Amino acid sequence: MEQYLAGLDDLLTKLAQAQDSETIRNATSVLNTQYYATADCVPALVEIISRSPHYQVRQLAAVELRKRISKWWSQLPEANKVTLRDQLLNIALNETNEPVRHSIARVISSVASVDMPDEKWPTLLKFLHESCASQNASHREIGIYCLYTLFEVIADLFMNNTVSLFDLFNKLIIDPESKSVRITTVLVLGKLSEFIDSEDKSTIKMFRAIIPNMVNVLEQCIKDDDEENSAKIFEVFDTLLMLDAPLLNDHLTNLIDFFLTIGANTELDESLRVFALSFLMWAAVYKQNKIRHLKLVGHIVERLMPIGTEEDPEDVDEDSASRLAYKVLNALATNIPPQQVFPIVMPFVLNYIQNPNPNYRKASMMAFAVTVEGCTDIIANKLNELLPLVCTGLQDPEIVVRRAACMALGCLAEEMPADISEHHQALLPLVFNLMNDNNPEVTKHACNALDAILEGLGSDIVQYLQLLMEKLLFLLDNATETETRATVIAAIGSAAHAAGDAFQPYFDQVIHRIIQFMSLKESTDDQLLRGVATDTAGSIAEAAGAELFRPYVQGLMTLAVEQLQLDSPRLRECSFALFSNFARVFGEEFAPFLSTIVPEILTSCKVEEKNETVLDEEVDLTTGGMDDDLDEDFENFNFNSAIADEKEFAVDALGELFANTKSHFLPYVDASLLELQKLTSHLYDGVRKSATQSLFTFLKTFYAMSNPGPWAVGVPASYAIHENVQNLVNTIIPMTLELWKEEDDRSVVAQTCQEFVTALRLMGPILIADCLEDISENLLEIFQKKSICQQAFDDGDYDEEDDDLESESLLITSAGDLVAALCETVGPNFANYFAVYMPLISKYYKPTKTQSERAMAVGCLGECIGGLKSAISPYTERLMEIFVKACGDEDELVRSNAAFALGCLAFHTTVDLSSHYPALLTALSPLFSNQTLPNTIDNAAGAVARLILARPNSVPLDQVLPTFTNALPLKADFEENQPVFDCIFQLFNANNTFVLGNLPQFLHIFTQVLSDNDQLKEATRAHLIELIRHLNTQSPELNISSSELARFL
Repeated sequence: MEQYLAGLDDLLTKLAQAQDSETIRNATSVLNTQYYATADCVPALVEIISRSPHYQVRQLAAVELRKRISKWWSQLPEANKVTLRDQLLNIALNETNEPVRHSIARVISSVASVDMPDEKWPTLLKFLHESCASQNASHREIGIYCLYTLFEVIADLFMNNTVSLFDLFNKLIIDPESKSVRITTVLVLGKLSEFIDSEDKSTIKMFRAIIPNMVNVLEQCIKDDDEENSAKIFEVFDTLLMLDAPLLNDHLTNLIDFFLTIGANTELDESLRVFALSFLMWAAVYKQNKIRHLKLVGHIVERLMPIGTEEDPEDVDEDSASRLAYKVLNALATNIPPQQVFPIVMPFVLNYIQNPNPNYRKASMMAFAVTVEGCTDIIANKLNELLPLVCTGLQDPEIVVRRAACMALGCLAEEMPADISEHHQALLPLVFNLMNDNNPEVTKHACNALDAILEGLGSDIVQYLQLLMEKLLFLLDNATETETRATVIAAIGSAAHAAGDAFQPYFDQVIHRIIQFMSLKESTDDQLLRGVATDTAGSIAEAAGAELFRPYVQGLMTLAVEQLQLDSPRLRECSFALFSNFARVFGEEFAPFLSTIVPEILTSCKVEEKNETVLDEEVDLTTGGMDDDLDEDFENFNFNSAIADEKEFAVDALGELFANTKSHFLPYVDASLLELQKLTSHLYDGVRKSATQSLFTFLKTFYAMSNPGPWAVGVPASYAIHENVQNLVNTIIPMTLELWKEEDDRSVVAQTCQEFVTALRLMGPILIADCLEDISENLLEIFQKKSICQQAFDDGDYDEEDDDLESESLLITSAGDLVAALCETVGPNFANYFAVYMPLISKYYKPTKTQSERAMAVGCLGECIGGLKSAISPYTERLMEIFVKACGDEDELVRSNAAFALGCLAFHTTVDLSSHYPALLTALSPLFSNQTLPNTIDNAAGAVARLILARPNSVPLDQVLPTFTNALPLKADFEENQPVFDCIFQLFNANNTFVLGNLPQFLHIFTQVLSDNDQLKEATRAHLIELIRHLNTQSPELNISSSELARFL
């Protein structure tokens, strides 16, 4: 044994002192094959820890021992184990080096994790108690550190003794001698907190009582400029925020004030300020209700804004107090109802933009930029007032202000592209001017803003295209900054997307540059440019079309496949996006590439996001293992968001490839479905959302390929679908409903609802015929605020203001869309469910609700009426009250939806509304003039048509028809042409005097409608042509045969 021990000691000494990899490799190989291959290594390593004079060797031996416990401890004789346990405890108490003590403590916890569940180490708890209560500070240090490491592996064994634990912690956290004891006690409390049940009021109360002392320990570390331990304690407080148990609630006001004070203290190290502000950012996410109910938003914003005026570091990737201040503002804006954030932030924005100090003006623009995401509805309604502020910032003489204003404009364009594109005449000249700026940062952000604006610009881009492409190509060829060139390439892609066919004259100038950038691969900068160029290639393909782009497909596909091997998740996701684009452009012509790319896509779907830190046995000592204190288990892992993003694009690509290559994709369907089903439970919400979307794409594609006949309204379904499609329905739908019920992310549930909507409208009620009750229950939970994804992270009381969160608004809107789709496909049989939903949906039509929520409520109820038809009758009075009121709403989209809904109600109800017609027509009348949305007038015309169709004798036609006719033809909502022309046909059949007296006006309307094949359904179009032929016969004086309508005779 002595020879074995001497050899092991010699090898560990060599490793601890080794300076070259060859020595490390040889020693590691011998250790693994000759020493660590038997259980004898355990007592030998313990012996070396106890007697080696070199702390580096003791440390390394302890690290290696911990790794061997799980394999060899159980194989040792019990008598040996008893001796070794006592020996380890004695070594720990006598060790003088703190890192070595910590490594020994981890060995003890590894042994305990094996022994204590079977009650084989009864003396350990006594040792912990005695050492923690010892008069010797170093003993207290090892005692509490052992407890800390034990909580990492077998915490549940201690949770039945929380009262005695807190008695101990209350003493140790104010240890008069040892700062280390106080710090480790906080860390133990952090571990313990993770095991406290949210209903365990007694333990929660004890924990809350100790929080002030935890803060005191952190405060001391900060005063000592102890960044390492401060960071650990900050992490504990971050953890406490995220737990279900409400441990911080009693102290939240004081904690937020404390962390704000740290964040604002410019004398502290920047990293400490960043930690403090990060806590506030997470507080806005996880304690959103408490912050709101304690009315802390104003206080937080007031303290944050001055921090935002500090100068930012040159490195754009470096965190700083000012940048974290904006992140906190963004977290507030996106997690707390906008009515409680925007009115508080805006006075600072308005005040700071007038400050002579450019850093204040920068802060104004940045604060505005980061609140856009969560306050879109409010800002959209005030855009005419707010946009001049951004325009002022874009023209500021100081670079930092112009740059911040570009970011604000980019945020606006990204969140509300349609609204911003309406202001292109004011904005684009300013952005073009900034593209000439001498500062590359300003140029980059100007191009970013331009990129976002172009996304929503559409055909309006044509008037700017020549100047725009000249500027972009000049910058692309002459810019020296990689990021500037990348934003230029992206802007070219957006320009192509917006311009469509109009981009073709610039195709030759651009495509060769794109090929050049897609060939780069040597450096990180090269890969950035290559990725953006790949994205832009896809946009150009869709703009140029298959014919023009076809000669370049093979070469670009070669490059795209090549970059799958460049060990870059970002480049792989760009390739997958390109495959999706090409599949959309070329359809089944793209099929020959499937055999090459689908296996690569499936491989990405299977990649693990775990960055395993466990090393190969042959090289696991090359790390030295000398910092065993930091974390510890080599089996721990970090979530890799880059790989998750890659997986999201891979999943999207599977759906796009099948949808566009159809039967050619069939060999890959089974493998794809298997991966998609697995990924619906992925950790990352983006992957779950894409997996659900692609599963429904597979379902809809299979259905379309099965040559289905028309579906019929009602359940049970009165029609059948192909057996293979039915099997897929039987697999996907129940699984999706179960996942929906457990989903904790609102956006994933909203996407799921939208997938059901599109699939229902394609396939009909057979999609949900066997699970109507389940889907209805899931929807009811959303409207009742009981679904898992609506549960706030903190335990603050719910009130209706929670509805105002934009993520909640999106969820409710999607759920409303699905209720409407169920009404349309299930029909009158859905009336009993509607009776439950109606009051819950109706409550969203209140003046206190956001514009989008009010529009959702009215629009959803209108769509439901169209599906339920006469079954809506019992709810007529309440719905009519809502719709009449909504016709006078301050928001035009709400008014438009109200007109539609009111017409549907009048048409379908069996209740006699004759006495209400004057009031209904009065409500509709203002909607025929002074409206900015063409849909509003179209829906008003459709409503009047339905009123006439339902009860023509209740409408004063001589007064109504002039206004009605002047609104024709419809400009945007051609669905309303159905009731409009049914009404016109009815009026002609009745020989209405107004109609017969204004035939030329009606013929002009007919001419315009028939000139566009998309405006009328086939049956309506045929009926109209028949009417024209009749008029030609009956009224030759109209000279129809000599007009544009002659071709229809």
